[in-house]
Amino acid sequence: MTSGHVVGKPEVQRKDTLEYYLGILEEKDSVSKGHCRICASKGTLFEGGRHNYPMVGSGDFTNFYHFQEPSLLICKNCLIKLYFLPLGLLQCGGKLMLFQIQSSYAEKLWQEDVISENLDKISRGSSEGILKSNYFNGNNALFKFAADMIVKFKLHDYPSQRITLFYFTNFAAEPDVQIYDLPNPIFSFLKRMLKPDLKADWMYVVKKHYRFQKKGYFFDENSQEWVEVKKKTETRLNAEDYEGTRNNIIYDRLLSGESILGMLRKVHKSRQLHVHIAITYLKEVRKMKQEQIDLIRKISDKIVAMCQKEGNYKKFITPIEGAKQGYELRGAILRMAKVYLQNEEAEPFVRSKDYVEYLFPDGQSWYETRDFLLICLYEKLHDLRIEPNQVSDTAVADIEETEENPEGFNE
Repeated sequence: MTSGHVVGKPEVQRKDTLEYYLGILEEKDSVSKGHCRICASKGTLFEGGRHNYPMVGSGDFTNFYHFQEPSLLICKNCLIKLYFLPLGLLQCGGKLMLFQIQSSYAEKLWQEDVISENLDKISRGSSEGILKSNYFNGNNALFKFAADMIVKFKLHDYPSQRITLFYFTNFAAEPDVQIYDLPNPIFSFLKRMLKPDLKADWMYVVKKHYRFQKKGYFFDENSQEWVEVKKKTETRLNAEDYEGTRNNIIYDRLLSGESILGMLRKVHKSRQLHVHIAITYLKEVRKMKQEQIDLIRKISDKIVAMCQKEGNYKKFITPIEGAKQGYELRGAILRMAKVYLQNEEAEPFVRSKDYVEYLFPDGQSWYETRDFLLICLYEKLHDLRIEPNQVSDTAVADIEETEENPEGFNE
């Protein structure tokens, strides 16, 4: 944001920079009058190019600008504000990160927090420039800073807000910008995950799903940390070693709109996990109705009761786990309804209206019903001190989600 031709000469750079911005304040170098391309205010306009504004292109390519103008025409206020931009940025390697927050309240808190830290370092003489971050992965950075903001500023009960991360560089050789977006439903889900009753379980799920492409890494369930194995020597990694660089499957799927329910189901089978992680995810992100959630939990109670009555858990749970098509799951539930009827229970296993409208509603993927039903069953098995892994000898079929053919219920 300063005069590039005098880099390495701080006194000259300071003098040139102050003269440049003073000229803007006095409107000495304006080129025309009209509406600013950034804020749309009407008044005196200045040329904006790569020399004084990031990511606006070069004056040599007039087709980059509106109406083939010689540059981006912007007002003095936008140019002067740019001088203070580094106070609100984070540097990550050779790139910069800028966060845009929908809520003015949360944005103000974030700005005050970052700017205060910058000014504090400057006042103590310890500033080394723009604040540094070790998050080189955009998705991870977005979730990290959203989580830090929620916890630090106690935003759990504030309205949800969209957060956008601009990950950019203005280097002349390779200018680039990548945009990462955290929508309102994901932010709302994250707020609930970071409350004290769910936070530990959620962090376990997240930490377990970092992706290590090379062999020699495994997740230690006891320490709940990743371990690197080299020449038969095990080294426990610190979170800082991988959180900022390794892809996280949970984060990636949340931001791409893919379901994480199958991963939650796998964790529930191997470890007792709070069921409200899945419930919150289904309500906030997948938009599952509360009636469907209540119905599936009620059905899981009836299935466990039948298992206990017959002393056989495999008989009723294995067919659900083995369902690879929607009709297989429906068939398994109808067979259970028949057994339930033969047992002369006081109420039906599932009423026809509930079956059609809530258990298998039109437009919803059948495997969400299956996976959440299994999560509820595993929860009850853990409560009964029964290991779900010992109940069935059938691996649960993983279903890949596709928009083209979600394998619905009207086949």
